[in-house]
Parts: sequence; structure tokens; C-alpha cells
Amino acid sequence: MDAVAFQRRPLETLARRRRTGGPLFPLTSAVAGPMLVVGAPELAHEVLHAPPGSYLAGAANRRILPVLPENSVLTLDGEPHRQRRRELAPLFHGDALKAIAPVIRELAAREVGGWPLGRPFAVLPRMRSLALSVAVRLILGIEDSAGLEQVERHLRRVLSPYSMLSGIGALARLGPLSPQAAAGRGHRAFARGLAGALRGRREDRDDGTSVPGLLGPDEVFALLLAAHETTATCLAWAIELLAWAPHAADAVARELPGSERPSLDAVIWESLRLRPPLVDIVRQANAPVRLAGRNIPAGTLLLIPPPLIHREAATEDGDRFDMARFRGGQPDPHTWLPFGGGERRCLGASLAVLELREILPQIIERFELLPTRSEPERPRLYGTALVPAAGACVVLSPRRK
Repeated sequence: MDAVAFQRRPLETLARRRRTGGPLFPLTSAVAGPMLVVGAPELAHEVLHAPPGSYLAGAANRRILPVLPENSVLTLDGEPHRQRRRELAPLFHGDALKAIAPVIRELAAREVGGWPLGRPFAVLPRMRSLALSVAVRLILGIEDSAGLEQVERHLRRVLSPYSMLSGIGALARLGPLSPQAAAGRGHRAFARGLAGALRGRREDRDDGTSVPGLLGPDEVFALLLAAHETTATCLAWAIELLAWAPHAADAVARELPGSERPSLDAVIWESLRLRPPLVDIVRQANAPVRLAGRNIPAGTLLLIPPPLIHREAATEDGDRFDMARFRGGQPDPHTWLPFGGGERRCLGASLAVLELREILPQIIERFELLPTRSEPERPRLYGTALVPAAGACVVLSPRRK
């Protein structure tokens, strides 16, 4: 029953189990099976900042998201992970982000300029396309639409057989018919498609936006998946939340002509607090440990859900969108975990925030956002992402000047 309830109503299930089970409670996932949920901010901090080697993130990621390839920054542990992270860091910081910022603005203006007015419009699919365009441009240096479409087609082919049920033992034993086997075939097709898409790519780039030659197809797949899916989810939630908080959108619009945009940052921080893109930060105990007064066996899977930690850490009314929480101050890194924490904090966090800062103004300055339902959209699970159940469906009207 846990697995079904968690799939259908993830946040409500976590909140209910936290009330009845205390700060460390059991839960069953359709993919990973039994696990312990870390439901208190202080325990989450203890796990995320434990001495190196105490908990394994790569092994846990492979259990919770079987579609991930084995040899990527998301699924490695220890020194191999640290080395890979050092190699990839220049792609997501410094000069690379400075170079990609005007590209994000250009792509966003082109995308939102074609959005329809006066009828219900699901934003999430368009945000996925836009965020993938940015990721392909940054990681691969591919600029032409044909190359982008080729990469996207092969990326979707890998993802298509995956669902939250793909880790259940009965399906895993189907051999060549299992979702895992289908994903493996998709990975091989992605490698072939990637090679074709890269042929003809400009090789003379010196602006920091092309992928290092050391990356193989598995790493490229993992980076593209992580870099676009979570960012698209963040953007969709921000838009859905703003449709219910027109005063917040108006405050951002008033600041857009200037370079200082505290309301925009407050909206971004609060959106990421209330609706973080992922339900899971996962760790696997590497040896027996003691946590919350309990002995935890080696191999135990621990789930740290950012939305639950954020709710527990809020001083008041943690389920309400309130941009005033972050007026004049940044989030507390001890309790604000939309991009994870500790040494495994998301490598692309700075890129995601940059995209939010560049794309949301393009939308807010053009449109007023209206909800299409009688109540806000519920989160649902897409893999381990917490996406708006109806795709962040809004009605757009021209913003009054």
C-alpha cells in the first residue's frame, strides 16, 4: 500500500508517515523496495555531511533510478566520483555560464514568443524542450535544430520504457523484455545517435560551451537528463505557483527594467522551497551506522525528501507559497535542499538557477498568468521528479503596462 500511495500522492504520504512514524520511518518504493525516510532537518544534515564513505550516493542512485547508466557522475562513488566531478565542474560554472546566459535569453524569447493567449496551455512540455536546448548547447555545443532533434529523439527512446514500476522484481525477471533491458538497448541507440549528431558540430569552439572529449555517451546521457528534466520541472512549478500569486508576479514585473531583482530571487527561492524538483536525495549506508537512536544495517537505503525537510524547517505555514520568506536573505543551506547537499550537491545547481533567472522574466514581462483549475495542481511522480499533475496548465493574457 505504501508504494501505491507514495506514487499517487507523494507529498501527502510523506507528511502522514512523518506524523505517525517520527523523524526516521520506513517506506516502500515500487522501484527500490523498502527504505528508511529521513524526515527531520537535523537528521538530513547529519547524513548529508557525514564523513566521506559513510554513505554511498552513486549506489543509491542506481537503486532508485534504474534508467541511469552505471559509469556516470551520478552513479559513481568515492574517488572516481570526485575525479569525474572535477573534470565536469568547468562546464557548469564561471566562464561557461557567462557564455551561455545570452543564449538562454535568446532561446527563451524565441520559445515564449509563440505561446498561445486566452486558452489553457500546459507549460511543462515546452519547458522540457527549452531546457534541453540549453543543455545540448552547453554540453555538446550543438546549435542546429536538426542536431538538437536527433539528440532529443534518442534521449526519449531511452526514457520511454522507464516507469516507477521498472524496478519491481517480476518485471526485472522478464529478461530481454524487461524495462531495464529496453533501456539498455536505448542507451546503445543513444550512443549511435549521439555520434551522428556530433558529426558536423563546430569543433573550433573556445567559449567553454563544448563538451570535453573525455565524456562518453553514458555520461552525456546522464548529464543531459539531469540538466534538463529538473530545470524544466523547476520552471513549470514557478509558473504554476505564480498563477496563484499574481501579486508576486506583479512585484517581479515592476523590477524587471532594473538590474537588481530581489523579488525575482525571492520567487525563485520560495518556488524551490515549496516545490523542489525531486522527491529524493538518496544514500546507501556503507557500513552499520547509528541514526536517530537506531542501529542501521549496512546496505540500508535512506531517502531524504526535500519537500518534507523544507516543510519541517519552515517557521510557519510551510505548505503556503510566500515569497516574503526570502525577502532580503538567501536560503539556509542546512535546511534548503532542492539541489541536494554535502559533497554530492547537484553539479548543475548554478545552471538551473541561471535558467530560472533568465527565463522567468521573459514570461512575466509578457504575460499575466491565470490558473485553469479551482485549486493548485498536485505534484505527481515522474520517475523521481515531482511534476505538476496537469503539466502546469495556465491561461496567458498580455501583461498590462
